[in-house]
Amino acid sequence: MWTVSCPSFLSSKMMHYVDWFLIGLSIVLAALRGSYTFSPEISLQIHLFHSIFFLMSFWNPLARSRQERCLYVGLFIGIFSIAASLSLSFSLQMYWFLAKSCLLFQWRGALMTILLNGMAFLGAYYLDRYDALALVAEQGIDRWLNPNAMFFNQLGFYLGGSSLMMVFAMMIVAEQRSRNKAESLTQQVTDLAARLERTRIAREIHDSLGHSLTSLNVQLELAQRLHDQDSAKSEQALRNAQSLTQQCLLEVRNSVQSIRDPRFDLNIAIANLVNTVSQNQAFIIQLELDVPPLPSQVGHQLYCIVQEGLTNIQKHAKATQVELMGYQHQGNILLILTDNGQGFLTQHQMQGFGIRGMQERAQILGGTLLLQSSLGAGTSVKIEIPYSVEAL
Repeated sequence: MWTVSCPSFLSSKMMHYVDWFLIGLSIVLAALRGSYTFSPEISLQIHLFHSIFFLMSFWNPLARSRQERCLYVGLFIGIFSIAASLSLSFSLQMYWFLAKSCLLFQWRGALMTILLNGMAFLGAYYLDRYDALALVAEQGIDRWLNPNAMFFNQLGFYLGGSSLMMVFAMMIVAEQRSRNKAESLTQQVTDLAARLERTRIAREIHDSLGHSLTSLNVQLELAQRLHDQDSAKSEQALRNAQSLTQQCLLEVRNSVQSIRDPRFDLNIAIANLVNTVSQNQAFIIQLELDVPPLPSQVGHQLYCIVQEGLTNIQKHAKATQVELMGYQHQGNILLILTDNGQGFLTQHQMQGFGIRGMQERAQILGGTLLLQSSLGAGTSVKIEIPYSVEAL
């Protein structure tokens, strides 16, 4: 079964061109056959039918309602029946009409149109030939002049031509369905890409600028409160705020660089991040990093995971020692971030947006994130991704 849809290449203008071409071709063939020399009456009838076909060409049934389509089909069936009763045959127009009819309805409606047109056209053809050839056939001059034989001969032509037109229509509709499906899938991919991009931007803001801007706001509020009470502490808070501002700018540059620069080096980026964090924190970071070259987007995802982990330590851990290791091991990339802070109950904190964002980034890379922590025993975050990430 196929559904009705107007093929993209069968526009109204294209339909007009095909109709007009067939009308012109039919006129030329009639002249070559000498149809205009039979009698003025036959010549007038042929011109009249061609005029009707020309006027009907301006009616595009593909853009009409079902009732108008049925009316269109009924009118053409009547036209071809009348032509057959007058011993006139417009095969080009009739088979083109059948092809268009197959595009108007589902397969049941198309088959019904072919059957009704065949019954009306062949019935009128048979009656006309029977009256004209009955006498000749009775004299037995030639068996091919028998009206029954000529009817079945015409029936064979009709069945073959209509079957060809139906197959042609099925191919057109199948092509259009494939095109519509491809366009639908393309739109779905576009929508999904847009949603993923919005999610990525939200994650970037949360994992980088969000924490830095929060800390900056705290330092500015502290400076405002201490402005009249303790100028030294107020100045220190302002210096911290300035440092945080620089950190925000650095994070923005790192994010843009990781997205646009294919030469993004994860080792250098994390080393710069550790230096920046160490300037504003009381804990010591021990860094052991030897990660092989990675695609820019992969390195950026790992960078953001480490950045989120360090931010969580700054905000919550109250740690004095932090260790960050990164290396290649058995075909995988391992990043391990540990601290000696106060720890937490993982079952209560695993649903936080920051941790969830770290897990999502690891999953995007086809890897895993393992978080271990307990009260008073610090926290450990282990990220493991396959090294064959170039294939992603």
